[in-house]
Amino acid sequence: MDYGHTAGIVSRDLKAINDFVNRVEAGVIKVNKPTIGLELQAPFGGFKNSGAATWKEMGEEALEFYSREKTVYEGW
Repeated sequence: MDYGHTAGIVSRDLKAINDFVNRVEAGVIKVNKPTIGLELQAPFGGFKNSGAATWKEMGEEALEFYSREKTVYEGW
């Protein structure tokens, strides 16, 4: 895939969830939650051809644009 902005999974299987989170290349990952809506202080931006190519747009990550961070939301 060429893009990796947001990804999501719905599951009760913690192993499957952790495998998904570790494998997927996306800037934001939602677990058992809608893939829309973010906390304003969380890093926001995609991997690969998604989002800003230079930095994530929110939080401290805006200054560390060479990092590749994932934000994971989980709902139980």
